[in-house]
Amino acid sequence: MDVLAMRRQGMTYVEIADETGYHPATISKWVREGGPPAGRTVGDTDRVIDEKWSARLIELLVGNKDLLATSLFEIIAAEGFCGSYPTVARWVRSVRGPRFKRADQASVPIETGPGEEAQFDFADCSAWAQRVGLVPVLWCFGMILSWSRWRLWWFTTSTDRQHTFEGTVRFFEAVGGVPKISRTDRMGVLGQSQGRRFKLHPPALEFARHHGTEIRACQAGDAKRKGKVERPFRVLGESFLAELVVTGVPSDLDELNRQAQMWIDERAHRRIHRSTGVTPSQRFVAEHRFLGPLPP
Repeated sequence: MDVLAMRRQGMTYVEIADETGYHPATISKWVREGGPPAGRTVGDTDRVIDEKWSARLIELLVGNKDLLATSLFEIIAAEGFCGSYPTVARWVRSVRGPRFKRADQASVPIETGPGEEAQFDFADCSAWAQRVGLVPVLWCFGMILSWSRWRLWWFTTSTDRQHTFEGTVRFFEAVGGVPKISRTDRMGVLGQSQGRRFKLHPPALEFARHHGTEIRACQAGDAKRKGKVERPFRVLGESFLAELVVTGVPSDLDELNRQAQMWIDERAHRRIHRSTGVTPSQRFVAEHRFLGPLPP
């Protein structure tokens, strides 16, 4: 990676950033200083990731090349690794390079008040389930409180109306209340698009009335409006399901759902959320009193 040569060829800082995966400001600094800083030299005896752990990480990546640094760290930490997550992340970056390219434009988050909204959707996990020999068809129903980021995943084999209602009820019962708005896609099992409008079918209207929530569909093509449920689905595939391939695939859906809840409690609810600055569990304690009551 010779950023000075790229610059001499007439490439802009933004173009070099797109090519290398680093921020344009970092590229500008390197050009001013005559190139990237020299890598820190660490003796073999001082390395946290020594030959043993390096070999283990390479073994984990064989056949699971997209396994995230977070997952790799959790796996080897359980096996006795005493180093930090940043150490593993740097090792992974040195092997695979930066994970993301710079975004084309900044995204402004949409924030809602406590108890105001939950988002729900399904993620298709069938390809993973077929690859590991679990079931031919697998869906994950996901729902999340938009303010606290407290979430639920429920694996099932159908996305029909009854399973959509069941997943939603499971979430309401898990959080012990009902949000004012339940936001989702324009699901055909819930209603019908009429231009920009989305008209709910009578069963969906009755379900919403009975539980004291408003089912509100996003506008067509507005996936970012329910990004709080979509982002965890990426974590679902890149971390939770990918880790199961290494640690052991559950024998049935009941065990898969049990492990999913344990994973969420330990790896999501109890860890500081990068957007809110606190754990979802802590924020949920404050949000719970703003939720509506469960129906009798």
